[in-house]
Amino acid sequence: MNYITQHWGYPWIGVLMIIVALVHEKGLRSINRRSTKEHASKRRRRMWLSYAGLLIGALSVVSPLQFWAMEYFWVHMLQHVSVMLAAPALYVAGAPFLPLVHAVPVRVRRRMLRRVFSPSRRTWSRKVGAFLLSPIVAVGFFNLIMVLWMIPSLFDPVMDSTKLHIGLMLTTFFFSGVLFWLQIIPSKPFRPKLAPFGQVAALLFTNLVMTIIALILSFFTSVPWYNFGAAMEGMAGMVMGGAMPTITLSRLADQQIGAAILWVCGDFWCYPSLVTALRRAMSDAKHDDSRNDDSISRMIRSHRNMSVEEFQAARTANAVAAQSTMDSDKDKNR
Repeated sequence: MNYITQHWGYPWIGVLMIIVALVHEKGLRSINRRSTKEHASKRRRRMWLSYAGLLIGALSVVSPLQFWAMEYFWVHMLQHVSVMLAAPALYVAGAPFLPLVHAVPVRVRRRMLRRVFSPSRRTWSRKVGAFLLSPIVAVGFFNLIMVLWMIPSLFDPVMDSTKLHIGLMLTTFFFSGVLFWLQIIPSKPFRPKLAPFGQVAALLFTNLVMTIIALILSFFTSVPWYNFGAAMEGMAGMVMGGAMPTITLSRLADQQIGAAILWVCGDFWCYPSLVTALRRAMSDAKHDDSRNDDSISRMIRSHRNMSVEEFQAARTANAVAAQSTMDSDKDKNR
């Protein structure tokens, strides 16, 4: 029980997340005042996903998970997956960006939106936004961050400093996760720029990178890569709880368990998204096929041969028209 009740810390992270949630809530209420009850209720239900993402991100640092992540690699991988996959995916799924913008005063908001979204203004902010939201940059940045923070020469120095661990590593995890999931999950006013088959490719590629990292950390090494001892010495004066506990798990086993968590949890978040992307791709393909079938059917119907009944009816109509024409000519001659 002490593992859960002790070693809570970093209250400023919790305060920051509460402020961010209140800003979202202010913008959400501003939008819902001008919406129908149905739309407001739907937007409210969806916004709870974003709040859940913020809560997971805050608990990953405020809770004892941060303390034990500095001692055990497998706990660090749990934190890694929570901040890079779970929290940003839920945050993006809640479509928080319109409420966030509507929390800004009207005059400032209009001026800001004109500068960012006006096609006639090629401002630096518009260029930076277009660059970061491009599919190649978002997917590439996500995988690059994941690989870079697995390199021991980068991992160990950052884990020696709590400020760097939270302010640099975890922040880039969350930010790259938001950019990545914006390519997969529709989140107003943003729409995924990747086509459904492109989303499938991005998910498979990312899952492959996770699998390769997990295989290297578990099966292709016989020695531990990371030095957690120095990190724990730095943590001794930064968290509540007194003396640091003794490590009871071998470093290699710790690393292998962490690799398994990355592998399994990566699949856990990848496969549902992959199934959804495949359904979108099949739905789009089916829709295109139905449109093609309709156009072909119209072409066939417009050029098909007449049936016997249609031919006889057309011949009768032509005969009647010809007879009426002859009768009118006779009347004129008289």
